[in-house]
Amino acid sequence: MLNINRIRVEILSNKSNDISDLYGFDYSFTSGLNIIAGQNSRGKTTINSCIYYGLGMEELLGGQNDKALDKALKEEFTIISNSNEVDHEIVLSKVYLEISNNKDVKTLFRYIKSRVKEEPNNIIKVFNSGIDTISDDVTEIERLYVNGRGNNENENGFYSWLADFVDLEIPIVSNTSRINNYSPLYLQVIFSTLLIEQTKGWSDFFATMPFFGIPKAKEKNVEFLLGLNELKLSTERDVLSKEKNIIESQWKEILNSLKLIEKEYNGYLSDIPEELTTDHSEIERISIFFKTSQNGRLSLESYLALLEEEYTKLDSAPISKIGSNREALLAEYKEHKTQYYELKIYIENFISKLNVEKYQLSNLRKQLKRIETEIREHESLKKVFKSNILNEKGGHFCPMCTQSVSVDLITDNNLEIPKLGLDENTAFLKSQKKLLEASIKSLTNTIKEKEVILEYFNRNLRQKEEVIKSLSKDLIADDRAFSEADVVKKMQIQREIDNLKFIQSEIKKYKDELINRANKFHNNLISLGGLKESEAIDENIIKAFETYYKELLSLFGYESNPVWKIDISRKHPFKYFPIYKNYAEDKTPQSIRINSSASDFVRNLWAYSISLLIKGVNHPGLLVFDEPGQHRINIQSLKSLFEFCSNITNKQIIIFTSIEKQISDKEKLEIDELITNIKREKIHLIKLDNKNKVIQLLS
Repeated sequence: MLNINRIRVEILSNKSNDISDLYGFDYSFTSGLNIIAGQNSRGKTTINSCIYYGLGMEELLGGQNDKALDKALKEEFTIISNSNEVDHEIVLSKVYLEISNNKDVKTLFRYIKSRVKEEPNNIIKVFNSGIDTISDDVTEIERLYVNGRGNNENENGFYSWLADFVDLEIPIVSNTSRINNYSPLYLQVIFSTLLIEQTKGWSDFFATMPFFGIPKAKEKNVEFLLGLNELKLSTERDVLSKEKNIIESQWKEILNSLKLIEKEYNGYLSDIPEELTTDHSEIERISIFFKTSQNGRLSLESYLALLEEEYTKLDSAPISKIGSNREALLAEYKEHKTQYYELKIYIENFISKLNVEKYQLSNLRKQLKRIETEIREHESLKKVFKSNILNEKGGHFCPMCTQSVSVDLITDNNLEIPKLGLDENTAFLKSQKKLLEASIKSLTNTIKEKEVILEYFNRNLRQKEEVIKSLSKDLIADDRAFSEADVVKKMQIQREIDNLKFIQSEIKKYKDELINRANKFHNNLISLGGLKESEAIDENIIKAFETYYKELLSLFGYESNPVWKIDISRKHPFKYFPIYKNYAEDKTPQSIRINSSASDFVRNLWAYSISLLIKGVNHPGLLVFDEPGQHRINIQSLKSLFEFCSNITNKQIIIFTSIEKQISDKEKLEIDELITNIKREKIHLIKLDNKNKVIQLLS
């Protein structure tokens, strides 16, 4: 159980008279429903982001450490004094967040901006008391780190401490980014269910969930929150699936090694299995053939036997003298000379084409570097525009020169071509990058294979050079001398025999490796097939969750579809999430997101999030909604939401909402109207100042 008792932000500015002259804000919360209401731009988001920051969850806002926070908390803020706006530069700022579980009260302390390196903002101090009773002399302090490797596992990591404080037994799940295949279900993943922020949070289920390499992280999150047995089974299934993919990849690598041998020695592999097989006989049938000038196509074994027989004959026969064989030597010399020059010309052409491909590869790599540079520049520009730096520096002008700039990149009104925004250009560049990377990979593999083939050609050319040299020596030698060509020929046959024996041993080695992978694949399939499906108890839990969710959907005024056509899916790709079925046995259900209006999808998120809060046995018991009245939600729906939440007393719900806002031509949101039917003791209402922003002088 997690409850936020109080948040206090302290800021020391350049206009503070002394170090006790502090600015900021200080608000307390209760269990049950808390509402923070205020006009736009008065500081609701500032308070909310500080709750995220104090909990170490600013990553859910899209950044780490102070990068996720507004400049009013780390750079400068404005105070209205006597109708004048006074700008304050921030010298130091920090957050205190008082939290409790069912037993203890702790205060989390974290710097936003510090004056000393010894106080970095990735450290959270934990005080063993409430904010008012903190004392360095008597209060125990722990220093824990956030946004660092292992902070969900290490005893000095804040998320590990917070999980223990909330009494969450974090499960170990499969993780494709970890060498050992496993990691905890990171606390940031779980908290994406609890904290729903305004800009992205209402776009999808768990929209702000970071990616940590956990496959199907959203499904595992629901399995954990609802306490489903499927979580353990799905983790085992993911690990076995990863193992299966690795085995298949290794199988392809072994086949590629075999194909390199084929190219290096100008052979022809036969009976290569197209797909990974567990049939032992299919692997054993893999063989290699060679072309010979005399006998056409021979298997390795036949070719080896032929060469060994030829070598034995040469070895046992007396070495012939030149005089008795001069005409044959001359004919053989001419034949080898012709073959030599033909092969040399072929190799030169081959090298020329290979160099062209290498030049193409070099150009592709240069293009890739240019595109990567452009992508980085576009990303930097997006940050510039997002931070509103240009406007702050004075209009749409480059801060480094006087040239005008625009988010459209093209500003000439005389141009008739369509304008592309930064996002569109970046997306185009990224697609180009993918195409280039695929082309580079393909061309690199082609060049690698051709270099192996070139080595074979060069080896043949060297052998022919040896034969020609020996024959030329024989042709100018004395008739009574022994033929050197016979000796060279015998040496070359011996070398070819050695090569064939090497190939034979390599193919046997690779066959053994294929058999080894086939055995692993066989055992992997058996293990996968042996995994049980979700137990019946899981179905009962999901059914209860589904019923509760659909009741809330009706209560909140969902109208896009009849509620009886909506189910919680039990199958991929929408497992554990709402789907729309046109009829009971519909085989192609659709996501509720694309079958609901924008406002009705927001109602879905209300119902789904609250259902997890109530039905989740492992839910931390906290829910934060930032501006739930999205997409012109009508007043009655918001009333129903507030009234329902006011009756939840054993959990904590914090809602940030506008104090008044025109929803449509006929309806205007007013906070007093929304809570008119709620007993005041059931709600803790904080109304922000209509004139001043939330950061003020602290008393």
